[in-house]
Amino acid sequence: MKSFWLAVLLFALSFSLHAQVARRDGNWWVQQSELTKTTYVIGFFDGMDLGKQFSGWKYDDDEAFITKVMQSFAFYDDKFLKDVTNDQLADGLDVFYKDYRNRKIRVHRAVWLTLNSIAGTSQADLEKMIENFRKNAEK
Repeated sequence: MKSFWLAVLLFALSFSLHAQVARRDGNWWVQQSELTKTTYVIGFFDGMDLGKQFSGWKYDDDEAFITKVMQSFAFYDDKFLKDVTNDQLADGLDVFYKDYRNRKIRVHRAVWLTLNSIAGTSQADLEKMIENFRKNAEK
């Protein structure tokens, strides 16, 4: 009986490990629950803040550099993230991935494209960006 439960545990762990290393692209996104999508987006926003800190920690003694990093982050934060909600971004990703041609684009790249759409980037420019991301989706 112990070997049965051990086999069940190993089987469950194999799925858990596979889920952790799965490629997070549109095929992954469309399989997620609404709660998972919202949680992912919240984590993405938190990661943005950590990324901002990572951008300057090594050079925290270079005030001019840190100022430039913070100004750059503030510029893009204001342009692309101001007043964007977790649900809005998750909904935008849902729309983006409804097009089967976008499914190989990784989620973090789709976030960039979706934020551009929300920010008002022209449809012609978006189409060029999306086509480029499709061509480079395996990278």
